[in-house]
Amino acid sequence: MTPANGPKRVLIYNDNAKRDLLGLRLLELALNRRGVETRFCAPRLAKGQALDFRPHALVAARGDMDSARNFAKCCRVYVLPGEGGMLTKETMLSVFMGRGYWKLDDCSWLARCYLWNENTRKWLLDSSLFTEEQLKVVGTPKLDIYRDAELMARLRQKGKRPFTLGVAFSAKTTSTYYGHPHFAKNYFDMHRDASFPITVEGGHLEDVIWRDHVILRRMMRYLKRYLETCDGPVVFRPSPFEDPREYSFLEKAFPGRVKVLPDQTLPEFLCSVDCLLTCWSTVAIEALLLDIPVVSIAGTVGPRLFEHIDSHASGFDSYVSFYHQPESEDALFDMLAQARQGALPPSARSEGDVRELLHSIYNWSADIVASEQIADDIIADITRHEHDPYADFGEVFPLRVPLPTKVALPLYHALALFEYFRSGAFSSYRSFFSNRHRGIEKLINMSRFAR
Repeated sequence: MTPANGPKRVLIYNDNAKRDLLGLRLLELALNRRGVETRFCAPRLAKGQALDFRPHALVAARGDMDSARNFAKCCRVYVLPGEGGMLTKETMLSVFMGRGYWKLDDCSWLARCYLWNENTRKWLLDSSLFTEEQLKVVGTPKLDIYRDAELMARLRQKGKRPFTLGVAFSAKTTSTYYGHPHFAKNYFDMHRDASFPITVEGGHLEDVIWRDHVILRRMMRYLKRYLETCDGPVVFRPSPFEDPREYSFLEKAFPGRVKVLPDQTLPEFLCSVDCLLTCWSTVAIEALLLDIPVVSIAGTVGPRLFEHIDSHASGFDSYVSFYHQPESEDALFDMLAQARQGALPPSARSEGDVRELLHSIYNWSADIVASEQIADDIIADITRHEHDPYADFGEVFPLRVPLPTKVALPLYHALALFEYFRSGAFSSYRSFFSNRHRGIEKLINMSRFAR
């Protein structure tokens, strides 16, 4: 059990390692450099870590987590989201305040919410649930690694590498990392007041599912044509929520040409490709940051797509408009041919427009390091609200069976592993909640942030 005295302790909640871990590790390093003791926890281990670590603060992924509100009874709680690049009021409120199953109706317990951009700050203030002091615009730590220009240059060195097409898109409702989607049970369990802010008014989950199916079908069609008519490697990056095994057939059908790399870090993935094929993935925004041409298949889907989803709320009228959007399959392949010749610019918009997009979404500046700002702010806030939560956690997180914490924590680990096995997708599930990743550690050690 952690003693009451000693350095400040911050528990970092790892809600989605495939999406968030790089940024969270950079934040952890910034806290450690300032003398703060840190630990990571996955969702099923939060209670056990609370009792064993007794943190002064929790860094949570979203505000609509019950565990975050419980932690707020005995320590400071900070929300640091890893998603939300759609840059519309509907999606931002969804990310920061709750989604289809839960909704926030009180945020007074929240110490601080770190925001990607000024627009989100205004939208959250409009909700009347937050005060000015609770909201701080810092950007996002997941982009800090791109500020190491020397590292990015080393990663992007081509040598004699042939033209490589990168593929990244989301169809998560067709293939989830935790096994079969179980649509019927999801509908049965759904809250009566569930809402989905990216659908048209009155729309629901089935509309989002239709969107993912049409995107997946067309993407597979275009990939087949590309692989049969063009040479060179294709690197495929599944969505963080998908089971990579669903796409392993591509590697078998085209041995040596297709690589499905779910565990490769996003910066390494992007630095290894010459053009990115997507639909509406925010991965492509990071590609634009590196001046990599981005081609979206959204224009080939046709207007029926927007009979189900709101084009603005879903990002098709905001950031997706910065991607090249051919309106037919043949036009798509003409554009890929331009990319293969090195004649396709990164964006359909000007360099100035792209810089403005990066600033408006991520508060992007090569000189502002989000992880450093957040670390300074957390330490200052903990210091102002001096409190030793040592005795409080046992009351907030009681065990059903009284056990020493040294016994309870391994038990929670064992139960989590059992859930991974029961899912039928052990490797995917475990990597989703992993608190350490060899590729991320290697990338960080190569960067200036490890010095």
